Amino acid sequence: MLLQETKDYIKDVLLPDRMNGHNSANAIAVDVLNEIEFFGEGDELSRPTRLARNIAANRKEFTAYVVKTFQDVEEK
Repeated sequence: MLLQETKDYIKDVLLPDRMNGHNSANAIAVDVLNEIEFFGEGDELSRPTRLARNIAANRKEFTAYVVKTFQDVEEK
């Protein structure tokens, strides 16, 4: 289950930063998941945050929520 912290991050940070007219919602979600996977294997200095762990543990729900929120923003 996505934490409210994750949902707020998607709405307030992720989409405003990455919605540039060229990225699709799915591409944004895939990019974030790839970044988490790349850095998730890190050492003491690059351990995943609670937010990253929540996203990684809920990949399908995260992607669906990004797509839904992306569509909601586009409709406004």
